[in-house]
Amino acid sequence: MFRLIFVMMMAIGLAGCTQAQRFALAKNAELDECAMKRMAESKINGQHGYLQAHHECHQIVNFRKFQEMRLERQPQYVKQDLKDPLDEYGICWEFVKGLYIDERYPEMKMPKKGPWGRLPVEGQKELEERNAKLKVLPDRLKEISNAKLIEIYELMAVKTTMGHANDTLCKSTRYHELESVIGLELKRRRG
Repeated sequence: MFRLIFVMMMAIGLAGCTQAQRFALAKNAELDECAMKRMAESKINGQHGYLQAHHECHQIVNFRKFQEMRLERQPQYVKQDLKDPLDEYGICWEFVKGLYIDERYPEMKMPKKGPWGRLPVEGQKELEERNAKLKVLPDRLKEISNAKLIEIYELMAVKTTMGHANDTLCKSTRYHELESVIGLELKRRRG
């Protein structure tokens, strides 16, 4: 009778193990087996020898488990969706394209209206319409040639010192960020 109760308790106890507990039990069994083999190979016996062998076996067993999982580690940059950096700077990129068009095609320069100029929203809308008609610069950074990118970078540096970045919806901080993005792209292409 006692054996039957003991067997039932063991069956209930084993059935109630979670997967993590079963994994830990299997790992501990492997660690114990490994430690016993290492102790038999070495001359150190007793509790100290067992603990040293058990400690050494942690790395061995963990490495073996990792190999069993057959994981192939891939670089994170492959998994990421590669977006173009210019996607974040829509209004500022339109402003820079406008600067470039004004510089290269002065006949297409937009006149200022009224004594105080245009409202930024109206000016931005007209700028986008004009830039859409004249497709000089693409909206993807990788599609812009090195020569044009250098011209844009130099133009942005000149216009920054003149304070033109404050005349639009493009905030000066965003303008400087875009200037940095273009500078980093030029550095990457040269390097």
